This record gives sequence, structure tokens and C-alpha cells, in this order.
Amino acid sequence: MGAVACRAGPTSRAGAGTRQWSIVRNLVLACLAILASHAGAQLAQLAGEDLTLVHGDALREYYLYVPPHLDGAAPLVVALHGRGGTGPGMAVLTGFDALADSHGFIVAYPSGLQQQWNYVEGIEGYELQVSDIDFLRALVAEISARQEVDEKRVYVAGFSNGGFMAQRLACAANDVFAAFASVGAAGFGGQPSVCQAPGPMPLLFIHGSDDAVVPFQGMRQQTPSGPVTVLASVDQTMGFWSDKIGCENDVDGGPLPRTGQSPDTEVTVLSFTGCPDGAELTIAVVLGGGHNWPGHPGWLPSDVAGNVSLDLDASEFIWRFFERHALP
Repeated sequence: MGAVACRAGPTSRAGAGTRQWSIVRNLVLACLAILASHAGAQLAQLAGEDLTLVHGDALREYYLYVPPHLDGAAPLVVALHGRGGTGPGMAVLTGFDALADSHGFIVAYPSGLQQQWNYVEGIEGYELQVSDIDFLRALVAEISARQEVDEKRVYVAGFSNGGFMAQRLACAANDVFAAFASVGAAGFGGQPSVCQAPGPMPLLFIHGSDDAVVPFQGMRQQTPSGPVTVLASVDQTMGFWSDKIGCENDVDGGPLPRTGQSPDTEVTVLSFTGCPDGAELTIAVVLGGGHNWPGHPGWLPSDVAGNVSLDLDASEFIWRFFERHALP
């Protein structure tokens, strides 16, 4: 199920990383058992195509939805599931198919090998061999060969593990993707070593202040070699990206109107000032919100999801962010 994202990610040291992967695997299996019977009917109602692509000697799967009445070259959104998820599950979680119909874009939902994304490629201490950076570049090329895609308006959004991968693509594939969105993910150990100078770009974050899986205040883990940063705090993450993109450290913005449907949460949207032309750095902080896709409740156990805000539809918010950006 695409909504599953039961742990943020491993540490950046060998040994410590192995222990963290074990924790990840056990939590994912528990979440999958809870959700297996929940998603079947919704998955059966998906109207797109289940497709495959051979890449790196592996058969890769993806679900593709193309609205039936597109006219000419259309934008493409690539949506990346959380750890333990699948492409079709991400389609159910986000509801991007319906938005694609109403706004006229194509949406692809690839499935990660072993139900995860290798956003730590090239960071010392990890054993994953798959190159998801190369795969996702190849996926965009494959879809562009099948459909008429506006290659200046290709975007990527990810949840949790997929959100980390979206950030990695911002470091390594900003010549392919015009804008990036990360939900329930922050900076990760080793990120500065593989993200040297991405330059100006549009990047959107959505994060709950009470996220118990990817804590707002970050996460450090003690190892025999000393403490290791597993996750940066959200504040550190935004500072990192502000510096990389070239924005100032001041922000504008404020709370969104409250609908009365989510008394336990409040959404504040903040945008960094002074960004270069064509760049944008924005975060929607869900005060009181947990680890989930806002506006889409019911897909994670309550002890994982926490409070799901209905004052913000993450999918609609992300598309509105994407549609004002294109590659030069």
C-alpha cells in the first residue's frame, strides 16, 4: 500500500545502518498487515495502466494514468510512494488521477524495488545497489516516448521514503524535473555529501509538527563510533535548501483559513524570500499533524498517521505549486 511509511531511514554508517534497516523491515510488515484488506477495492477501481520497464537488469513496475481527453503535450507528475508501498497504492492515497482529469496532466506512480527508494545512493555505509536516480530518469524518457509530454513541465512528489527520494532528485536530476515536493520527509544523514550545488529550483515541503516517524526536531542515533545524524530537523532542512537554492533566510506567510473539520490541527504556509528568478522554497507546516498525506485520511494506522488535517489537500496544494513552474 502506497501509504505505508513506517520509518524514516537508516543511519549513514555501516552497522548502524544495518540495525536501522531491520527496524524498518519489521515496522513495514506490521503496517502492511493492517492495511492489506483496506485497499483492495480502491485499487481495483483504478482506471490507468499497469506497465513495466526493464532497467538495470530488473523489471520495474509503474502505474500510469493518462486522462482520456488530453489535447497536445501535457505536464507529467511522478508520484513516489513511502517505504513498504507501491505505485498503485500511492495513486489511491493521493487521488492524483482525479486531479489529472480536472487539470490536464499525466501522472505516473512507479514502484520501488523492495518497496523502497534508494535515496542514499553514493553515501558510505549502505549496501543498496539499485540506482533509482537513473531509473526515474529512464522512466520519464519511457513515458515521453509513449505519450506527448511537455518536457519543460515534468514534476516529482513523494511521501516519506518517496519524499527523501524527491529531494535526492532535486540534487541530481533538476535538468529533468521542473519542481519537487516532499511530504513527511526531511534532510537525511549524508545528504550534504551528495548534494553539492543543485542551484535555483522550486521545492515544496509539507510536514506535521507531531510527526512520530520523521520527527520535526530530527533524529540522532548513538553508534560505537559516536552519535550519527539520521534525520535533520525540519528547521535545519529548510536552512540547507535555502542555502542551496540561493534564497534569503527570511520568510513570508501565515496560517491558512480553518474549515472547522480539523480542530486538532492548523496549517501555516511559509515561503522564503529573496529566491533567484524561477526558484521557490515553501513549507506548509501542519501544526499538530502527524505522518500522513494531508486531506486524505484513513490510509495509515492512527498511531502512525496521527492527526490528518482536512484544512489542506496536499495533492491539490502540490499541483498548484507545480503548475506555476517550468524548466527554462
